[in-house]
Amino acid sequence: MIASHAHRFIFLKTRKTAGTSVEIALSKVCGPDDVITLISPEDEQLRAAAGGRGPQNFQSPPLPRKAFNHMSARLARDVVGLDAWRDYYTFAIERNPWDAVVSLYYWKYKDRDELPDFDTYVSEEWIEQLANNRRMYRIRGRLAVDRVLRYEHLATELAEVWDHLGLPGEPDLPRAKGHARPAGHYRELYSDTSRERVGLVFADAIEAFGYEF
Repeated sequence: MIASHAHRFIFLKTRKTAGTSVEIALSKVCGPDDVITLISPEDEQLRAAAGGRGPQNFQSPPLPRKAFNHMSARLARDVVGLDAWRDYYTFAIERNPWDAVVSLYYWKYKDRDELPDFDTYVSEEWIEQLANNRRMYRIRGRLAVDRVLRYEHLATELAEVWDHLGLPGEPDLPRAKGHARPAGHYRELYSDTSRERVGLVFADAIEAFGYEF
């Protein structure tokens, strides 16, 4: 999560949507008073190498509560205050759920020599936690941000946000956490059962953003 008072925007970080890469890009234009939350040590090294600001101003006090990665929209609103929440440009990212579930599968088991059965993985609770991405851009089930970018068109849509906010330079997205997944289309892993399970768990996002298998 990043709240920039310098440029009047709030970025809410969803899971498995290149959020870390976007955070790193945004941190390069942040000022000394902006809120930047912690990411992993490995990704902090990547951020430092890219010339971005590290974590800052996320503690409580002075904030009403500590800011952290993957904050829900409701908690982020509490951190920045209602006036800033209403006045600043707020945005997040969403991704085709069937693709996101595969991304999480490879990330979760990246250190294993053998991957568990994919259908078994899909039947467990992990994907329900991933479906909580909706809490990063909704409050009480209603859309609470100005824009939800599509992961599938992230470079183009982030550039549009960049222009809208009048940010300096151009967005430069490093490839953070992108090494865990092998090449291949996400559809290759699915059976009818696992495809239907994802469709059920992510039904609201699929309907809201028109995603298809």
